[in-house]
Amino acid sequence: MTADLVWLDGQLVPADAARFGLLTHSLHYGTAVFDGGRHYRLADGGVGVFRLDDHVRRFLASAAALWMPLPWTALQLRDATLAVVRASGRGDGYVRQLAFYGDARIGLGARNPVHVAVMAWDPSGSPGAHVRVRIASIGHGAGWIPTAKHAGHYGRAFLALREAEASGHDDALFLGDDGTVVEATGANLFLVRDGRLVTPPDHQPLLPGFTRATVLALAADLGIPVLEAPVPRHHLFAADEVFLANSAAELRPVVLVEGRPLPAPGPVTAQLVARYHAVVRGEDPRHRSWIARVEAP
Repeated sequence: MTADLVWLDGQLVPADAARFGLLTHSLHYGTAVFDGGRHYRLADGGVGVFRLDDHVRRFLASAAALWMPLPWTALQLRDATLAVVRASGRGDGYVRQLAFYGDARIGLGARNPVHVAVMAWDPSGSPGAHVRVRIASIGHGAGWIPTAKHAGHYGRAFLALREAEASGHDDALFLGDDGTVVEATGANLFLVRDGRLVTPPDHQPLLPGFTRATVLALAADLGIPVLEAPVPRHHLFAADEVFLANSAAELRPVVLVEGRPLPAPGPVTAQLVARYHAVVRGEDPRHRSWIARVEAP
């Protein structure tokens, strides 16, 4: 999983040249924000970044939530992202925007310069891979901004993921303060019960991802009824199907929840996966506006 050329503070440079020192503020204090999604080889032979404009808007909103001034507009970041994907030469891949405080001075309150980078790489793992999940022993807690992709918030996700892997699972599910299941370490949660799609509502402490929004739109297209409601823990064990959704790994059917096997993919999940793959490759004219095409130089 390597990046070749990266866009750094307005220029395309070799990835090896994008180095920062040990006093980088964000390395010590987690003061960075990021966003990103996948790009695909389209059915007509071109390349497109899926929901790029949404990701760029959230990237800017995350920076604002951290009081981080970015010297680049949404249009400039959009163009930078397309330039990086073009330079990578890949059809399918992952592209990320990152903003962080640099290495002028150390100290929590240091006013260090903000750097902005965009990079693309081949994602690790297989999109749509089946997963086994458990309930994390740590909760979300308070004092964070669930709608911002703030690097410091991912410390608890890292711990929960390591805990899950140590017990023979692939991912973990977080419980909110009310004891209901809200999301996985880096993905939104969906259940299917009696043919109806159920997902925790976005007013709960979760990141309402764009893959989540895409799934809800595709369910409407397909006539699948949807319920956005809190998910008590025991509903996981009564579900007919469970899957996770995020931009990098797409839709991942859950085959095991706390030792209980599930059919994967179930019929509703399989239908949504097929429709999702058609949409991201530009095969569905209703949703081509979600694709930012990478034009030839």
